[in-house]
Amino acid sequence: MMTKLANTFVVLSALAAFGFASTGVLAESNKDTGSYTATYTKRDMQPIPDQEGHVLMLSDASGTVTSKGGPLDGFSMIERGMADLRQGNGPQQGYVIFSKGSDQQVVRFEGNVTTTMKDGKPNTSMKGSYEIVAATGSLAGTKGAGTYTGYFTAEDTYNLDWDGISSGPASTN
Repeated sequence: MMTKLANTFVVLSALAAFGFASTGVLAESNKDTGSYTATYTKRDMQPIPDQEGHVLMLSDASGTVTSKGGPLDGFSMIERGMADLRQGNGPQQGYVIFSKGSDQQVVRFEGNVTTTMKDGKPNTSMKGSYEIVAATGSLAGTKGAGTYTGYFTAEDTYNLDWDGISSGPASTN
């Protein structure tokens, strides 16, 4: 059960990876939506002995982005996150690094993981906000922020969807 809860945390981290910037300050902004399916490549679960089911999870996950017509479509992604989970519930934060050749975008995310039991199995989801914190190559100068939601599709795999606003070179591609 703890492994499934940890996986959920990682997925939520990935969803949040797109940042926290205020969308109201973006000039010439465009809608930015997309998704990715990610699989954990590393997961370190450290028990915290203050209560039953409390773990600190550090994780890496990777996958490929789908953003029809968006600047990140076809990019690979790596999510590096942490979650402080109590019985599968708690805060998560981290970074998502999107890359393709010399083009790269780094997004910071922060949100919450929620786990409920359904038919004796954990059902884990996540939601939060993200902000673009850096971009290079053809994405240099891109700014943006939004929200994310996600859910696990298997013990080590999750889907994340984001919805935000971006401006700069990447928003016009």
